[in-house]
Amino acid sequence: MKEKIMAIELPTPFLVGNVNVYLIAGEKLTLVDCGPRTPGAWSVFREKLQGSGVSVNDIKQIIFTHYHPDHVGLYAYFDSPAPVLASKEQIPYLCQDPQYFLHRNQFYESFYKKSGMPREASELEKEKQERYLGFSAAVHSDILVSEGKEIPGLPGWGMIKTPGHSPDHLSLFHEESGTMIGGDFLLQRVSSNALIEPPEPGEMDRPRPLLQYRESLRKAAVLPIRRVLPGHGDDITNCRGLIRERLKEQNNRAEVLRTLLAGKMTAYELSRQLFPRMYKKEPGLTLSETVGHLDLLEAEGKVKIEQIQGVEYYRKAE
Repeated sequence: MKEKIMAIELPTPFLVGNVNVYLIAGEKLTLVDCGPRTPGAWSVFREKLQGSGVSVNDIKQIIFTHYHPDHVGLYAYFDSPAPVLASKEQIPYLCQDPQYFLHRNQFYESFYKKSGMPREASELEKEKQERYLGFSAAVHSDILVSEGKEIPGLPGWGMIKTPGHSPDHLSLFHEESGTMIGGDFLLQRVSSNALIEPPEPGEMDRPRPLLQYRESLRKAAVLPIRRVLPGHGDDITNCRGLIRERLKEQNNRAEVLRTLLAGKMTAYELSRQLFPRMYKKEPGLTLSETVGHLDLLEAEGKVKIEQIQGVEYYRKAE
């Protein structure tokens, strides 16, 4: 492989379109992400490797930016997978621990009810998630990576925690060249959805993913990033400008949401108004987006929450 970093674009069955995975030719040939669990993605992956004079067996280690199926699932096709590097935050997500997924399912059932989502919509979302996870794979990590330490086998590369789109999201950064491999942390064409996730086992309060994402964006804005290699779409060379744009978009959407708030309304009622064309088809995604921006308004003291018979209602703060 002649390139220091080789990008491979793979098809997915999802609305987001194709996914980018990357091979880094360090001391150990490292694969960053690996696409969804589909025969089509596997066929394209092997074809692209062969065209570059590389085989699957040449890959010496794998690291995932986050646990979503379009970045992980193809791992299931590896007969003898290379060792996996992971952060401690990623382990329960990647290994698909049954107890964790039970906890996860119970959380969403409660969350949808609190948000005012009708039973038929929550059942639709449950079915969608089951199909979605069918494109994933259970991954058991071998080597722990930590923020602030060089990644084994990749001189000059470090791991940066960038939660928000998912709680386990990490990015790889090569400070000397200013190159970040960012997964779904920052995309050129669309804003990454900060998806609602359950609390860690033992924790009571759910995370506020949009607030986490905004912190991750601010964290990246002060780094000397010259180029972001994203999980979807084209390379990004205007990182700081795009971060400013994303933060502004989030502020604007939160204000739009606040103007839609009349009296007491549930998050689901607000999601129907914010996404009138999408909420029926994508109830979970649209609710996540809505609740994330309600979290932002609440953090800024602009809305208050009242619970009535197990359902949360939002109203404008006085």
